[in-house]
Amino acid sequence: MRPPVAAAALVFASIAVAPGATAAPGSVSSSDVEFATAQKAPECLSFTGKGSTGPKSTLWAGAKQPSLKEHCLELQQGIRRFRNGEFLQAVAQADRAELLSPGLAGPHVVRGEALARWGKYKEAYEAFEKARTLHARALDDAEALDDLGFVQVRLGKLDEARKTYRALLPRVAGPLGLCAVGGECEAAGAAYLTAGMLALEQGKPGIDEAVAVLREARSKSPASSSVRRVGTLALALALDRRGDTTQARELTSELSKTAGIPGDLPTELSSRFPAMEEGLALRAIGLEATEPTVALEVWRKYLTAGGDKRAWADHAKQHVAALEKPAPKKKGG
Repeated sequence: MRPPVAAAALVFASIAVAPGATAAPGSVSSSDVEFATAQKAPECLSFTGKGSTGPKSTLWAGAKQPSLKEHCLELQQGIRRFRNGEFLQAVAQADRAELLSPGLAGPHVVRGEALARWGKYKEAYEAFEKARTLHARALDDAEALDDLGFVQVRLGKLDEARKTYRALLPRVAGPLGLCAVGGECEAAGAAYLTAGMLALEQGKPGIDEAVAVLREARSKSPASSSVRRVGTLALALALDRRGDTTQARELTSELSKTAGIPGDLPTELSSRFPAMEEGLALRAIGLEATEPTVALEVWRKYLTAGGDKRAWADHAKQHVAALEKPAPKKKGG
């Protein structure tokens, strides 16, 4: 599944063109093309009235490519489509935009995001790479970066994913970031969660970065959200792996008393993990304080599911050994 959709700051205002329709030549004003569209399609910046371009630039762009306005509106509709889960239609809008003005980056960005959320990761990756070859800053948009990073994780391109999320995190906040106001929303929390799990996947060399980023994952996500709940478990796991067991136990004890330890992690979050079995490690560390017998079963499952071949295998084995120890007999018992 695709990561959570970005928040309302990036949702476009209504325009007069019906979904799927192409505006008639000459019927579109510059203001019809949202500035947010230009973050994914740099070729559309001339029609927003923003940035360093002005009326002369807009007129010049329109004169050189009369169909560029319609191209940009197709992309705007395509973005709406993939955010609404209409992936096939979004790809079709991107295709139409490309036919109107070939050789530009925007259609490949929109196509890549639609394919990413559709679960077609290889095709999405190819679209993103094509966009980058056509324009060096085509993937500067926060939402596009999150989609790209998610695709890289799913394809096992973890070094690339780490670079993508390191570029994304400073852009999470702001009017064109992942959140409508400030830097707190589920999409922001999920981005930090992904980055933290990518750091954790590196083993001990990445542990300090993982702890720092996962603290942000908690603070950037709403208190009642599933992202905060999973982020708390991820931070507890990272702290425990670093040796800060007291802090880890405090987090899991508090969580078990309030939101509770989830039976299964939401797929839209666990699919962001470089190793899916890490979700078992999160549950196991959370269950130890209140349900040690169940925690032992989950740690064992983690190891048999592939955790025994990962960087933190010894950490899991230590937990299994500790939980397998019989409780000390009471004197006089």
